Amino acid sequence: MSDVHHDEVIVIGAGLAGLAAALHLQNQGISVQVIEAQEHVGGRVHSMRQHGSNKEAGGTYIGAGYKSVVGAAKDYGIELIDVTPTLEFFREQELVLNEKIIRQAEWPVHPANPFPKMDKSYMPWNYSRILTVRENPLKEPKDWLNPSQSHNDISLFSWMKKLGLSEEAINLAYGINVSFGNNAHDVSALLMLFRAAFSSHQRRYAKEGIIGYTALNGVQQIPIAMANALYKEPHLGKVVKSIDDDGSLEIRCADGATYRAPHVICSIPLGALRDVAIKPPLSKLQHKAIIDIPSQPTTQIFLAHKSKFWESDGLKPSMYTNGVAGMIAAARNGEDPNEVTSFTAWTMGSNAQILDKLPVDEAGKLIIQEIEKIRPSAQGQLEFLGLKSWGADPFARGGWAYFRPGQVTQLYKAIGKPHGNLHFCGEHLSIANRGMEGAMESGKQAATQILNKDITKQMNLD
Repeated sequence: MSDVHHDEVIVIGAGLAGLAAALHLQNQGISVQVIEAQEHVGGRVHSMRQHGSNKEAGGTYIGAGYKSVVGAAKDYGIELIDVTPTLEFFREQELVLNEKIIRQAEWPVHPANPFPKMDKSYMPWNYSRILTVRENPLKEPKDWLNPSQSHNDISLFSWMKKLGLSEEAINLAYGINVSFGNNAHDVSALLMLFRAAFSSHQRRYAKEGIIGYTALNGVQQIPIAMANALYKEPHLGKVVKSIDDDGSLEIRCADGATYRAPHVICSIPLGALRDVAIKPPLSKLQHKAIIDIPSQPTTQIFLAHKSKFWESDGLKPSMYTNGVAGMIAAARNGEDPNEVTSFTAWTMGSNAQILDKLPVDEAGKLIIQEIEKIRPSAQGQLEFLGLKSWGADPFARGGWAYFRPGQVTQLYKAIGKPHGNLHFCGEHLSIANRGMEGAMESGKQAATQILNKDITKQMNLD
């Protein structure tokens, strides 16, 4: 006989969005049960312990202006560490095009530099960000959803073309290891303008001189502490297969467990939500949104080093490449911010999909071979520790959602629309924030929808 659990609200997913929703409801006196498919809480905030140190596979660092995330750390007793000294080193990396190294000092006058004369000093990895900040029409991040901005829901390529950039310049500015889509044709300019507006807006909340934080023993300590603050311990290993509404919502899990409640909040990422049967069926537009809105393939390869090989070739330890190795970032997780403690190769988009088709050890071997081809001094000096693929993760199916051209205006409002008493949240449903901060914003929004429904119902009864 299967287990049947009853509660006032069931929250599906123990990531930041689901936990923020559950705690918000709990603080209002609502009884909540959180269920989670994985055997740990945190969702896509995941600190991996390998060789005695944290490798942040998700939620890499906390922006200094992340009011909700920083507030949660303070509320639940998690110590934050200022990582500003180490983040400065992200600017110190060599550009690699077709396995050829180009030093930053060489780039402004390099023959491969196709950027306009006034912008030749900008490196390819930050030029699109510079443009979306400099040419941004959004006064506030939330303005991205204003109908007056729908004309910007075009491809980033078209938007950059309007600025007078050549195709070669666009492909270099947004075509190397990109964070959203595979290239500038594949992502909405409106999303990128929102992202830029959010980043600029965050600086208003940041303490002077601080760029960001990490958490002692890993960022995942924050969702762990949030989960520990719940009156009811989250149920782990609960893979949701169906959600039925026949007057009361019923959730059926792969292990036979059943959950029933008047209200449900679902924070399952879009890619994984496609595997859940929902009855009665969603509207055509909401179903289309869940099926069509993509998530970013993101694979991280963690590497140890046997020597300071970068000192022998005189190059910076970090590199930004247009090859399968993507961005090779030197981590500095020790007490001395100058000391390189390990490396992480961040591979996005189509290159991440190439790695995801390989056995884990073969993917690690390929990345090391790519690095060794670029800089011979690394020959035999790198050790594969492990990897995390968000694209291959069945409970995520990508690092984060993104919008293709036209999808913001066509589909955004439909994605998170309540389906009866089934509510949705997740980083893809944030209105004014991005990433971890956006996830928490969306969780509170979903909880507020339920609270408002209950208040209205009580008023009608009175």
